[in-house]
Formats: sequence, structure tokens, C-alpha cells
Amino acid sequence: MSSFSKAPQQWATFARVWYLLDGKMQPPGKLAAMASIKLQGLHKPIYHQLRTTQQDLGVSS
Repeated sequence: MSSFSKAPQQWATFARVWYLLDGKMQPPGKLAAMASIKLQGLHKPIYHQLRTTQQDLGVSS
């Protein structure tokens, strides 16, 4: 039964979600910071900065 409880959580982790940002009465810098966090996936629990930076840019150490 525990295997069934993990499936929805995993689906939610990897799911693609649409976001609508309303910039009314928001400072442009704060709105840009909020958008960049969502676009980069920093809000997801599977994000790891070193992994994504090195693999996406092709950097080898």
C-alpha cells in the first residue's frame, strides 16, 4: 500500500505546471525574481544547482 501513496507525490514533483504572473502593482525587480525562480525550477524539491549548471552548459570538472 505504501507504493500507491508515493505515485501522486512523484507525479506532482515532475509535472509541468502553468503559472500566471500578475504584475499589477508589483515592482519590476520583484516580479522578475519570482518569474526566474519558477522558470528555473528552483521551487521544486528535485533541484540541485551544481547538477543542472554543469550538465546544461556541458562543463566537466
